[in-house]
This record gives sequence, C-alpha cells and structure tokens, in this order.
Amino acid sequence: MAQEEVKKEVTKTENRKSKTTKFASILSQLRKERGYSQKKVAADLGISQALLSHYEKGIRECGLDFVIRCSDYYGVTTDFLLGVSKSRFGLDEDYVIKMDEDENVNSMNILSNATKMLVDTATAASADVSTARYLHDYYMLCLYRGSLTLAKAGAIPTDLFKLDFTTGHELASAAIAILDARFTFIEDKSRTGADCLSKTALHVLIEEAENYLMDSFVV
Repeated sequence: MAQEEVKKEVTKTENRKSKTTKFASILSQLRKERGYSQKKVAADLGISQALLSHYEKGIRECGLDFVIRCSDYYGVTTDFLLGVSKSRFGLDEDYVIKMDEDENVNSMNILSNATKMLVDTATAASADVSTARYLHDYYMLCLYRGSLTLAKAGAIPTDLFKLDFTTGHELASAAIAILDARFTFIEDKSRTGADCLSKTALHVLIEEAENYLMDSFVV
C-alpha cells in the first residue's frame, strides 16, 4: 500500500513538472514570436526580468493570476499557455467540418461553415476593440450586399430592405472600400502562426477564392 502511495506521489510530481515545462516552453515561444525582449515583457507584466527568466526556463512555478495576465497579454487562451490545448484561440477541432471526412458538403455549406469559423475566430482573437469592430462591420456589410443580390433574384423578401437595390448596393460597396483602406492600420501579427487544423471549410474557401482570383485577374 505504501508503494502505491509513493507511485501516486511520483506521478503527481512528474505531471506537475511536465505542465511547468510546457508552460515555460510556450511562454518563451510566444515572446520570441513577437520579437520582444525579456526586459520589455517583464515590465509589461509587472514582474522582474529575473523572475520571467525563471518562468521561461521552468525553474519557478507561477500563480494562476500570472497565467491569466499572460493570456491577455499574448491574446491566447490559458489552455494553450498551459499546453492543454493546441488551439491558441479556443477552436475545438471537433467543431469544424473536416472536408476529407464529409463527402456531402456542398458549396453553400462551405460558405456557411467558413464564415462561422472566421467570425468565431475573429471574436476569440480580437482583444483590440477597434479591430473587433472593423471585422464586425466588414462581415456585416458583405452579407448585407449578398442579401441584396438574393432579394433581387427573388430568393428573399424585398420588404426586408428600406433602401432600393441600387442605393443599398452602392452604399455598401463604398463602405466596404473604406474598410479595406482601414485594413492597413490593423497590427500585423501573422508571424505568430495560427493553428493549422486538418482540412476544413475555411481551407476550401480560401483555395477556391485564390483559384478564382488567379484564373480571372492574374495573367
């Protein structure tokens, strides 16, 4: 019985060390991805550079409050920081449709699921209020313009709209053009490398869009 208790304690110790090691590795990885120095991050998070160095090397264990602060600072989930999840933004792999497993997914399903993935990802990833507002307005106007097209084709009721087709379409297009110009002010974090899940509706949407652009506009 005593041996079993010893084994349990050893297992607990090993698990704790494993979690500490994962957290240390991910913490260091996120800082280096941003190109930040330990001095800057330590100052931003309100701790000493020496303590941050100990956290990144796995020498010291931090408290829950520090994990939450790091989660907010780097814009990732606490589960990702602790090595519990591979998804930085909380996307569950079971949530997305895996295209290689579903042969019955049509083009409209792809659009629907890809749009939901983009909106959910934007919601999870956008700690910056102005960026979240930009994304909301952009998707809203694109869908509104698409709704106008469907109404003109007789697919949805025209009494849903206060503006006539031409005015609504032109105003929406102008507003989207302005948002496209504002896109340049969004901070470029692409070097952080978001999670690459197995093939999803978003993969297919991007592939189809790029093929369309290449075939239609690129000589």
